[in-house]
Amino acid sequence: MRILASLTALIALGACSVADLNHGAEDLRFNALTDETRRAWDVANRDLPFDGGTVYIIANEHGDMHTYALRPCGGDHICGANGQRGHVERTADYFVVTGAYPHRTFLLSPGGDGYLNWRGVYRDLAWN
Repeated sequence: MRILASLTALIALGACSVADLNHGAEDLRFNALTDETRRAWDVANRDLPFDGGTVYIIANEHGDMHTYALRPCGGDHICGANGQRGHVERTADYFVVTGAYPHRTFLLSPGGDGYLNWRGVYRDLAWN
């Protein structure tokens, strides 16, 4: 029953998230509220990167599947499997990891998905 109520709430929230630009700033404030509600829902009910330690990532890179491991290594630093030390920054929607692997930026969103920016190209990823 709880799952049904949660899904109903998400569907109702999604129906309200489309902006009608003819109404101006009022709709933009409403959309900001729905975005903040979604973010709060994500933090409360979905897995967050690095909460359980090491994050394992799989991504399609130039036609091949590649795997990565990112682990916290003190403060706001993240280390790649190659021992290279990177940095993590929390934005409104993503945990952005830079420097852990050469030429790669990881944008990890709550729940297990996100993007890999490899040489300026964004690719979908999954993390666990």
